[in-house]
Parts: sequence; C-alpha cells; structure tokens
Amino acid sequence: MHLLYITLMSEQLSFNDIRPELKERLADIQENRNPITLFLDGLMDQQNIGGLFRTADAARIKEIIAYRCPIEFHHKKFKKTARSTQQFVPYRVMETEEELMDYAKDNILVSIEYASNSTLLSETEISLPVTLVLGNERHGVSKKLLELSDKAVHLPMLGIQTSLNVCTAGSIAVYDILRRL
Repeated sequence: MHLLYITLMSEQLSFNDIRPELKERLADIQENRNPITLFLDGLMDQQNIGGLFRTADAARIKEIIAYRCPIEFHHKKFKKTARSTQQFVPYRVMETEEELMDYAKDNILVSIEYASNSTLLSETEISLPVTLVLGNERHGVSKKLLELSDKAVHLPMLGIQTSLNVCTAGSIAVYDILRRL
C-alpha cells in the first residue's frame, strides 16, 4: 500500500500580497478610523512614542495626542520603532494646560494606571469614543490627568513587577477595546 503525503507549506506574505491596493486602502483607513485616541502624557522615550505610532497605525485609531512630550521624528530610535507610520496616523502636539482642559471637557478620558480607584480593564465598561491616557515611563499618568480622567484602569500584573512598558500596556489596552467592538 502506498500512502500519499500532501504537505501544505505556509508561505510568508509580503506587504504587496497583504495590501495590494494601497491607494484604496489608505482612503478606507482615513474614512474608517476606530474611535480610540491615545493621549501621551509626558512620554520621553522615542522608542515608546514610535512604538505607539506603530500600534496606532495597526489598530487604525483616530489620533495620537502628545501632551508635553517631545516627538523627534528624525531620532534613530523613533524611526526604528515607528517605521514611517507617522505619515499615516493623525497626531497633534498639546503643550498648555488650557489646551488640556478644553480637550478634557469634551472627551472621555480613561487613564491606564494603577490608582486607588482603578479597576481591571477587562472588567470595566468603556464608552466610545474614548481617549486612553498613557503616562510617563518613570512617573506614570500625572496627577492632573488622573483628576481629569473619567476612569482609571489597570492591567493584571501576575508576577513581581507592578507595571508594563508603556508601549506594551498601551497596545494591550487598544486591542482589548478593539476586541469589544
């Protein structure tokens, strides 16, 4: 008896295989963004900022707001992690507390931060559209933004450490919310 073995080989796809009609794809992205904004509160590390641009592009989020954090588009670490996504992700820079207060009046802010009143993100109802506030790498979300936030949520930390890298935490939060859509 002869057995016939058929092997199905997986083949890695190229960008052009996955996104063959770039012009149409870009138009669709611009018209159909997800109702999530990332609010970067004092982030300083260019790799984190670049990584969040990449997440924002992948998740097709509405916009990134950089509050009191430098974005250095020509910085080697930014370029390495963002991979040119700043060309496709709407963003703006906010520097003043007045701008912050105006924004907070009209938007739902949810801080990703362990706080005295924070709840697990996975167990918290999130209204859309939403602005996810991500804090500084060392100090977390600022006191001012925690006060302005409608909610504070955290991710489960099952090991020794009490926090994740801000880019990792922001990416997890974005995709947790997208999963609910």
